[in-house]
Amino acid sequence: MKKSVTMRDIGAALGVSAVTISKALAGKEGVSDAVREKIIKTAQEMGYQYQAQSGTAGDRERERPQEIVGILTPDRFFDAGSFYASLYKEILKHMVDAGMLGVLEIVTADREHACELPMIVSSGRVSSMIVLGQFDNAYVKTLVASGLPVVLLDFYCDEPDTDAVVSDGMNGGYLLTRHLIESGHRDIGFVGSVLATTSAMDRYCGYIRALMEEGLTEQPQWLIGDRGADRKYKAQLILPERLPTAFVCENDVIAMRLIAQLETRGIRVPEDISVTGFDNFNYATLCSPALTTYSVNQSRMAQVAVRQLQTRIAEPGEGPLRQVVGGRVVKRDSTRVIE
Repeated sequence: MKKSVTMRDIGAALGVSAVTISKALAGKEGVSDAVREKIIKTAQEMGYQYQAQSGTAGDRERERPQEIVGILTPDRFFDAGSFYASLYKEILKHMVDAGMLGVLEIVTADREHACELPMIVSSGRVSSMIVLGQFDNAYVKTLVASGLPVVLLDFYCDEPDTDAVVSDGMNGGYLLTRHLIESGHRDIGFVGSVLATTSAMDRYCGYIRALMEEGLTEQPQWLIGDRGADRKYKAQLILPERLPTAFVCENDVIAMRLIAQLETRGIRVPEDISVTGFDNFNYATLCSPALTTYSVNQSRMAQVAVRQLQTRIAEPGEGPLRQVVGGRVVKRDSTRVIE
């Protein structure tokens, strides 16, 4: 007996997911007219017997194919209380709304450096990927070469140029530095290893822009690295003897650590030095004093990433798209006005 043609068969022939095939044949949104026409024509040519949907909405939902998405994150960035654990939770929420299922794999440094595909990808268990947190460019190339749709979240690559969704780090770094300048500060340092991640670089560039606009010059001794070659945090920040009156930190975690280290030298925040963070994550309010920071909209970032993945699945031939999600400065007690 001849095997019946399935939506997965049609998807394999066209290089798109079964979810896209289902949407096109059911006349649902999320598929362009050109792609829908191509799918219908291919289905007819392959002899697919499409049956109109019947039964309750719940029955139809259970019968609909579900996109299974691999969510990949580096081991060095992920733990139970991390920013990425919280962002992962937001991704799952928006995947439910999109009819998708997310499967997490935490990638070890050894596997990343060897450019080995994640197990959920090499085993064929997922049909697309959201990559959460910065991997080496060589590893991103390996993921893209798999042929599956890929969206990068909270970082981007220039090579390979791939769909990416990031927070507005450049504007955030700029606004935080402007806040310090407007509070009377002229000696302002930056804490963050700017070559470690694209997010750190963007925040640093925003800091530099604000200094340049004010005619201020960056002092190399006040650019403090916070990570080693492995991109993990250093045990101690190496601070110069002479300190500025304010620091912009690449994130809230390092801002909290900086404040604690300054205290060991008898330096008070904000009385002696003002400090800003970035992310407005748990540490921003747990820290004492509470941090002035830039609030990243995690839910919106996750939503945009999921929507972009849906677009990439439906329109695999379209060029890469980099999307920036804005946030806002939240002023708290770690900064003060000086004369």
